[in-house]
Amino acid sequence: MSIDEYFLKCQDKMPPKESRKSAKTNKPEATEQQALNDAESALDPAFRQTIQVITANITKVIDERLCPLSRLLETHSQQLKEIEERTTEMEDRISATEYTTDVAKKRIKALESQIQAMTEHVDDLENRGRRKNIRIIGLPEEAEGSNPTRFFETWIPSLLGMEAKNGRVKIERAHRTLAPKPGPNQRPRPVLIRFHNFVDKQRVLDAARRNGSVKFQESNIMFFQDLSAAVMPKRKGFYEVKKHLRYTSAKYMMLYPATLKILHHGEARSFDSPERTPKLGTANSTGKKIKRITNGIHKETDSS
Repeated sequence: MSIDEYFLKCQDKMPPKESRKSAKTNKPEATEQQALNDAESALDPAFRQTIQVITANITKVIDERLCPLSRLLETHSQQLKEIEERTTEMEDRISATEYTTDVAKKRIKALESQIQAMTEHVDDLENRGRRKNIRIIGLPEEAEGSNPTRFFETWIPSLLGMEAKNGRVKIERAHRTLAPKPGPNQRPRPVLIRFHNFVDKQRVLDAARRNGSVKFQESNIMFFQDLSAAVMPKRKGFYEVKKHLRYTSAKYMMLYPATLKILHHGEARSFDSPERTPKLGTANSTGKKIKRITNGIHKETDSS
C-alpha cells in the first residue's frame, strides 16, 4: 500500500469537516447534549425507570394541587369581571338618577311656587266672593225662627239703631254655619248673612263698630266680616293681643287679610303676624302696655 492510499483511507474514516463558524455555534449545544447522552448511557436502566416514575408522580401531584387553584382563580376572575360590569352599570344608573332628580327638584320647586301663587289667588277670589257677607257671633239658637232672611232684614237695623228704608236692609240669604246643632249649654253656631249690596254690608259693620258691645236676650252679639278658612286662623292669632288692647281701651282695627293696625297718640303701627307683635308681659300700667306695642317693629304712617 502506498502512502497516498493510506492517507485516503484514513480520511474516509474521519467525520466530515465542519466550517469554523458552524463549529463555534454548535459546540456548546453539542457538548451539553453529549453530556446528557453520556449520563443516560451511564445510568442503570432500572434506576432510569425509577426516576421517570418519580417524575411522573410529582407532576401528577402538582397537577392535582394546582388544578383546583386554577379553577378557583378562573371563577374569581369571572366574578370580578361581573362585579366590574355591574358596578359600571350602577354608576351609569346613579348618574342618570342624579340628573333626573336634579331636574325633578327644579320642576317641583317651580310647581310649588305656582301652587302657592294659585292658592293665594284662589283665596283672594274666595274672599272677594265673601265681600258682601258678614258673620254674626253669639246669637242664641233658633232666635231667627223659621225664616232667617226676613228676620234679619228688620232685626239688624233695629239692634244697631241704623237708618234703613222701611226699617229693612236687603238680604239675599241667611243661615247658620253647617255644624251640628249644639246643646242647650253649648255655644251657638255663627250666622252667615249675605247682603244684596256691599254698601249695606259696610254700613252694618260700621254701625256695629260704633255701638261696641251689643246684647240680645242677655247674649253678647258680635259682627264680623266673613272671611275664608285660610284667613280666619291668621286673624285668630291676634286674639291675645286684641284682648290686651281692649282691656287698655286702645284703638285698633284688623285690615285685610290679617294685619293688626294700632292707633295711639296719632301714630299708627301695623303688624302682619302675631309673632311680630312685642310681648305685652304682665305690665299693669295702661300706658306701658300701649307703649310697648306702639314702639314695636313695622312702623307705618297711616296713609288712609
